Amino acid sequence: MLRADRAFGLLVLLALVSSTILIALLAALIPHVELLAARGAEDLADVVAIALLGLATFGIGLGLSSLLRQLHATLALIRSLLARRLPVPGAVRAAAAGLGVDGRIDVVDDARPFSFCYWFLRPRICLSTGLIDRLAEDELRAVLLHERYHLRHRDPLRLVIARYFAAGLYVVPVVEDLVRHFTLEKELEADEDAAHAMGDVRPLARALYALLPDADEVSLGLLVPVGSLSVTEARIDHLVAGTRVAARIPRTSIALSFGALAAASILAAGPGMLVAPASLLFVAAISGGAHQLRLVARR
Repeated sequence: MLRADRAFGLLVLLALVSSTILIALLAALIPHVELLAARGAEDLADVVAIALLGLATFGIGLGLSSLLRQLHATLALIRSLLARRLPVPGAVRAAAAGLGVDGRIDVVDDARPFSFCYWFLRPRICLSTGLIDRLAEDELRAVLLHERYHLRHRDPLRLVIARYFAAGLYVVPVVEDLVRHFTLEKELEADEDAAHAMGDVRPLARALYALLPDADEVSLGLLVPVGSLSVTEARIDHLVAGTRVAARIPRTSIALSFGALAAASILAAGPGMLVAPASLLFVAAISGGAHQLRLVARR
């Protein structure tokens, strides 16, 4: 089983290796660009160089725009919610007693039931009045324990790093698969931590069941913070039946990713631009880029 920390470590390692290879490819393209500027395209190698340079530029732009979009959306959301911040009610203070999160809980006036962890170096927990009104004290404590796990592990920071890599390295589609697995695994591990601290899975399970009717309606547009206590079948099955979700990374994604990296390595080391490896790189780019553009459109 690929646990969250290992998935994140593998993701970062793969991102660093991929970045090194792609930077080497970019360095190999620079002489071609200088020649193209001086005399224009004369053969197929020049055309390949132009296409690959465009591919690299698009990837860098997509990664940076993804990061900026996430930061902007998150800041706008947080400002909107904190404008409706209320004093922490007694029920929340009682549920949070002894958890070590004093002074790091924000309660906002919102009828939608949600909670999430936000900010980077010193994360905080946000709860809505809709969530507080719906849950009993032990259920609310279980939710706070779940969010405390994200707070202690600085998961908002990890998540934005992971999503930046996924967008910037869209020619390596397996990175996106690792991000998706990391995100779900983090939620399952936060549930495990909460259940262990409570000594019982039932309070958190009851909280999830209480939120289930609104699971499809609570959409905050959260990009950087860990999602708002998302109620999924995987989480409920894990809590109630102990069913563990296996990492589902398609073999085609793995093959395409490593094929793209091998192609980039050949192009970076070879004396000229080779059509076959360049074609493989383009196929990976089209696959990964289409996925990233779908994500942008959906958000």
